[in-house]
Amino acid sequence: MIDERVYADVLIEGLDDWVPIDQLLWAARERVKDPSWREFFTELLHFLLAHDLIRIGELAEEGFSPWGGAADEVVRLVVEDLKGHSWEPALGSRAWIANTEAGDAAARSLIDS
Repeated sequence: MIDERVYADVLIEGLDDWVPIDQLLWAARERVKDPSWREFFTELLHFLLAHDLIRIGELAEEGFSPWGGAADEVVRLVVEDLKGHSWEPALGSRAWIANTEAGDAAARSLIDS
């Protein structure tokens, strides 16, 4: 089980707006300060998707457009996108995070605790 303190800031920020994937990368890098942070990021992303706390998508004219697929497929798409940008999403990653209703509820409980 992944400690909720790792992703708390991402979910709390997601209460107000979509969150760039950079925020989750930063959380993984802060938690694991060695080269294995990428594996931890992948595990963290899968956890959040599998527990229906977030959706991954991209921003379009009409707003947030979620990517379809199961958690494994979405994780694969995100990792491919990040690898294409040398794991530096500021270079043009398409991936953004949106909280689900469960993610919003979890964020509120994290604020209250």
